[in-house]
Amino acid sequence: MIEQGFVELIQSNAAVKAIAAEGGFLAQLPSDLALPSWSYLVVSEVSGSLLSGPETLGSRRIQVDCYGATADDTLALAAAIDAVLDGYRGTLTDPDATFVQGIFHLNTIDIFDPDARSFRRMLEYFVWSG
Repeated sequence: MIEQGFVELIQSNAAVKAIAAEGGFLAQLPSDLALPSWSYLVVSEVSGSLLSGPETLGSRRIQVDCYGATADDTLALAAAIDAVLDGYRGTLTDPDATFVQGIFHLNTIDIFDPDARSFRRMLEYFVWSG
């Protein structure tokens, strides 16, 4: 599964691991997890067919949410993750050994949650794989 390889790619990076010991949760963080940390979400996946059969190259948009108790922690984690992902090309370590043609940064949004008193930076990526 590409999601497993995506998480392993990010979390195995020393700079990311130094900031967020745990991360890579689907859609939301566990409620008792210490910040900073991160989660991911597949926003969309496009697969198509050609006249000759299924298309071998797929695309998807993946959202990565970086959370921190301070803005500095959140921004540092987001920068470390972006350094891993933006422009990445290679084979992921998921069970399917998914080859990624390229990952490209599309969007960034900053959010402050006043109830939780936490910061979040949303990063969105376009992933070509197949």
